[in-house]
Amino acid sequence: MPFTHLIVELHCLYTIDEQEQVNPVPPFCKNGVRKPGYHCLAEKCKYSGHAPAPLEIAYSDKLGEVDSDAWIGYGGDMEPDPYNSKMVTELKESWKSLCKKKVNEAYEDYMTQHKLHGD
Repeated sequence: MPFTHLIVELHCLYTIDEQEQVNPVPPFCKNGVRKPGYHCLAEKCKYSGHAPAPLEIAYSDKLGEVDSDAWIGYGGDMEPDPYNSKMVTELKESWKSLCKKKVNEAYEDYMTQHKLHGD
């Protein structure tokens, strides 16, 4: 069965404007409003919004959700000042390479630390 992993930013848009505040909280809203999770996507919540999260690396929990301290994405202070589009392209390639390397290193470290393969 083919599959892919996606990293998206999920937003709770409940109470985005005052008119929505009079609508009831959806019954599947397990964490309360403004705390989106996989359940929002599974239930096709009308208050959820999502966007791609490019150039990010994350560790997700058992539900596939990511805590605020378990992800980092390219941007902000990682960009050159002054902005230079050619340099940004090079930096993004460097970020991609480093992220893939660190994911592989984490796997190898885990396997070695727990003696799960012959090293």
